[in-house]
Amino acid sequence: MTEVTLRDVMRAFPQGVVVVTAQSEEGPRGITVSSFTSVSLTPPRVVICIMTDARAHDAIDRGGFVVNILSERQGSLSDHFATPNLTSEQQFEGLSRRGLYLDGCLGYLGCRVVERLVQGTHTLFVGEVETCSLGAEGGPLVFCGREYWGLGENVFTRS
Repeated sequence: MTEVTLRDVMRAFPQGVVVVTAQSEEGPRGITVSSFTSVSLTPPRVVICIMTDARAHDAIDRGGFVVNILSERQGSLSDHFATPNLTSEQQFEGLSRRGLYLDGCLGYLGCRVVERLVQGTHTLFVGEVETCSLGAEGGPLVFCGREYWGLGENVFTRS
């Protein structure tokens, strides 16, 4: 196994895309994340995986974050928050938002960090969901094979 082979295999697995936002000392920070999942409904917990040298890491580590679930119309927003080395001002300049909540997303989860686990170059942050709400209607943004996708047709219906 090589790192290249592992990357290629992981690129075959589609993932939803979120932008995680948090408050830093310099202002709000955001980062595009595809490593996000629900862990538990009772208590309500989610996990995000953030590179330890990412500028948003320390802001999230301060104790709280918001998960903004991107719609299929927000590929450019995902790319924007994936751009390295932007200042807080550059990240949020001109964006329509309410605090850490980005307008136009499908849903929002306001979380408090309850656990941290460092694994290699990343930290897994377990967040307890304190608030959640639905946002815009539409389909989710999906990342697979280094490209953005929407959902296709339903291929199986459970009886």
